[in-house]
Order: sequence, then C-alpha cells, then structure tokens
Amino acid sequence: MNYSVIVLAAGRGSRTNLDYNKVFYTFENGQTVLNKSLSVFLSDEDCKQVVLVCADYEKDYVTENYLYDSRIQVVTGGQTRQDSVYNGLQIVDQDYVMIHDGARPFVEKKWILDLKHSLETEDACLLMVPSVDTTKIVVDGYVKESLERKLVYHAQTPQCFKTDLIKECHQLARNKQVQATDDAQLVEWFSKTRVKVVLSSFTNKKITLPEDLKG
Repeated sequence: MNYSVIVLAAGRGSRTNLDYNKVFYTFENGQTVLNKSLSVFLSDEDCKQVVLVCADYEKDYVTENYLYDSRIQVVTGGQTRQDSVYNGLQIVDQDYVMIHDGARPFVEKKWILDLKHSLETEDACLLMVPSVDTTKIVVDGYVKESLERKLVYHAQTPQCFKTDLIKECHQLARNKQVQATDDAQLVEWFSKTRVKVVLSSFTNKKITLPEDLKG
C-alpha cells in the first residue's frame, strides 16, 4: 500500500535540557534523532513521499542536511503542532498518510507493517499501548474518579488515515478554531469514522527528558 508520511520536526523540547532542537541530537552511532525517525519510512518501498515539517528558522539547515532522498520534501510548520500537520497535509500526494513525531525515533518497521495492514480495511488507525498504571481524573487537586484500567490506552505515532478524511477533519478544526491533542482526536470529533487501535510497545517512546536521549 502506497502512502505519504508527515514527519514533524518543528518543536524544541526544552525539557531535554538541550539548547537546540532535540531532533538534531546525535546518538553514539552518529545518527541523529531525526535521521533515525526518517529511516524506518525511507526503508519502506511503499512510502512514496516524506513531508518533513520544520520551523521556519531551521528550514535552510534542514534543506541542506536532510534532503538526502528524492522522496523528502520540506514544509514550514505553524504555531502549533496541529498547524504544522495542516501545512504538511497541503502537499500530501498519496491516498493514505501517516503522521509521525520526528522526536519518536524508536518506531519499528513491524509496527509500520501492522498499520498498513489495518489501512487495508480501515480509514483511520494509530499505534497505542495499554496503560500499566491506574489512571485517575483530578479536578482542583482532588481525585474525582478512577478509570477502569483495561479501557485506558496511551496514544503514540504514527497515526494513519485516508488522506481525504484527515484533511477534511483538519479543515473543520481550523474553521471552528479548535485544537486537539492529536490527529486521531480530530477524526473522533469531526467524522463518524472509527479509529482502529494497533498495539505497539512502550519502547516507541518520544524523546522528552534527558534520560530518553540515552536510547
């Protein structure tokens, strides 16, 4: 199944204690976080287009250092993650699109394959892991209620969609000036499409804290 992927690399990630964009951090093997994030898609012949979304002030640097494959195109991000995805969607040229955090470099090819299999019958799917902790709703510093743990999952990326579907949902969100926490939530809000869960692992972590940079 042919698809495009939007890789988001416009954030900063100050919690990593770096004085530069965390996606440019270099692991001991000489590979940057962003290189590693891109590699799983570039190694897949079904990936026909990579839309790399970066900050405007980093566009020259990204263009100089990351256009090493003819499938990669660079787009400037927006003020929010949602704006950045919207900008990337404007040049997607495949019927299906994956949306992935550039700061989530440990995604494995087997999960990409599982997502592609899901897209054969579904219009929306995403990687998730079941919660291992009890989750509670807290209001004003006090526990309001505990959620049933077996019903609680953590969302990851890639999140995958029929391109027309996610473009329409993003446009509706833009028209209504509402912000979601992820792209799947826009599908929940603005369509009747069910979002299929594809199980992954906690190893598919997003680089957030200094210890995450240890691999």
